[in-house]
Amino acid sequence: MVYGFDTSASFGRFFPDGEFPGYHDQLKERFQEMSAKGQAEQKFFNEFRWAHVDNMHGGTGFIADDMLPKRFVLSKHYQSLADLINLGAGIAVTGRLRDLIEKLEPGRHQFWPVEIVQRSGEAYPSAYFFLRVLSQIDAFEKDKSDPACWKKSIRTLKIVPPKEEHAHGIALSRSVIADHHIWRGFVSPETGISGFNFYVSDTLKTAIAEAKFKMMPFYQLKEV
Repeated sequence: MVYGFDTSASFGRFFPDGEFPGYHDQLKERFQEMSAKGQAEQKFFNEFRWAHVDNMHGGTGFIADDMLPKRFVLSKHYQSLADLINLGAGIAVTGRLRDLIEKLEPGRHQFWPVEIVQRSGEAYPSAYFFLRVLSQIDAFEKDKSDPACWKKSIRTLKIVPPKEEHAHGIALSRSVIADHHIWRGFVSPETGISGFNFYVSDTLKTAIAEAKFKMMPFYQLKEV
């Protein structure tokens, strides 16, 4: 079985409100260094920054250490945070969830520690790690999916909203998924379907449930 889930868009323990102090300056300094050496592909900093944001969320290769955000200051006190949280620049996971993903897919994704700090200046008690899911695959089987569960938008195919109620009719290929346990869907005007932010295997979903991790809801899709 295959499951999809989305990151939270509402502030709370799944999406804490806060900021990365100094990160804008860090990127600007890196851009200036690269420009001086003729290594920057963009002419202006804003172009460089937005290209970096796109790469943070949608890239499939590792990003250099000096380009990564590493300190997130919460705007208010949080008593508890989930095991997978949306930090805006990407998602972060607890150490236990990182270890689980690494055990199933060693070296496949990019992790690095992020210091989460309470508004008071105290370090949040649990360790978190940014996670860039580097696997992006198109496993959508249009001919084997329920036509009532997908539709054509202007440029791409989409799961009919609310997608949580139509996920069951969307077929994904087991042979294409192969040994992947967490991935992003690939979507273009020619192929794929716009659906969830992330997809997970039955193996990972079961392990998450057994460990009682605090996660967003999972929705089952059809595997063929």
